[in-house]
Amino acid sequence: MSAKENAYSKAFKKHKGSIKSLMWNSYASAVIRYREITKDINFNDKTILDVGCGFGDIIPFIAAKSTVFQYTGIDLTKEFIEEAKKRYPDYSFMAENYFKRPFPKKFDIILCSGALNGNYGKGTTETRKQAIKTMFDRCKIAVAFNMAGSMSPTSKKNSIIYYADSMEILKYCATLSKRLILRNHYHPRDFTIIIFKK
Repeated sequence: MSAKENAYSKAFKKHKGSIKSLMWNSYASAVIRYREITKDINFNDKTILDVGCGFGDIIPFIAAKSTVFQYTGIDLTKEFIEEAKKRYPDYSFMAENYFKRPFPKKFDIILCSGALNGNYGKGTTETRKQAIKTMFDRCKIAVAFNMAGSMSPTSKKNSIIYYADSMEILKYCATLSKRLILRNHYHPRDFTIIIFKK
């Protein structure tokens, strides 16, 4: 078990499956992020991969916009996947590390909410860029993700959260596609980027 997996497993046991198990401050903050990440995407009749799906709680936000879609959630924390299967038994969930073992199958839409916030030291930004490219290469229509960060971020050295420079991440995304949306109005230390393939 990796240090990250262990941290989430401990959080799950401590917080009994509440939103704090996912290391979110509150359900309200999660709702804001789910709304922003799903706002500009047509999910109807699409295949969707949710990377770092947690408990699958983004599903109602997709379902509010679309009546027909195929959803698969993946998370490296087994406890999260077990809880997700209980909450949303009609959908597919897998306990895997997508960035180490990405699926050969492509999905129309790939989402990633909250799974790119970890602090890996000096290589954190490059690790995130590689994760974005992995998702972009395997989507057919769009990738949407959010990150902790801002235009002038500061991160504490020993913090488990690394606050990204949103402009640096956006500039990198522009090397993958010129069709981009940046949303950074909803929180002073969080932003969402959507990258469209066509």
